[in-house]
Amino acid sequence: MKYRVTVDGTSYTVEVEELGAGAPLAVAPVISAPAPAAPVVSAPVVPAPAAPAPAEPTAPAAAAPVPVAAGTYTIDSPMPGKILDVKVAVGDSVNSGDLVVMLEAMKMENEIVAAVSGKVTQIRVKSGDSVNTGDVMIVLG
Repeated sequence: MKYRVTVDGTSYTVEVEELGAGAPLAVAPVISAPAPAAPVVSAPVVPAPAAPAPAEPTAPAAAAPVPVAAGTYTIDSPMPGKILDVKVAVGDSVNSGDLVVMLEAMKMENEIVAAVSGKVTQIRVKSGDSVNTGDVMIVLG
C-alpha cells in the first residue's frame, strides 16, 4: 500500500507492507523522493480594523467619590457582585482608605474602601444583597 504523507509542508510517498501473524519484522522504511507539492492558493489578506486603545486599569477596591449633594459623597460598587459584609454603621466616621464593605465578585473577596473622609449618613446595602457596577452602597456626609 502506498500513502502520501506531508511533514512540515514537504510531501512524501510512503510504501507500507502488511505482515502476517508471526512474520519477522524488518525495519526498512521505503521512502521515495518527495512528491511535488500542490500549489498553495491563498486568499487576499485584508487588514483588520485597528483595535481601540485599552482602557486605563482602575483599582476596584477604591470607588471614586461621587458628590450627591454639597459635601455628600457616595461609595459605589466598582463591579457586579454580592455583599458579604458591611463594616460600618450610620453615624460612624471613616477616613480615606478605611474598609467599608466586603464584596464578593467572581469568587474573590474585594475590600471596598472609602475614597474620602466623612461621616456615614446612609447605608443602602446589607449582607447578602446583589449589586451591579455603579450601585450606591454607602453615602458619606
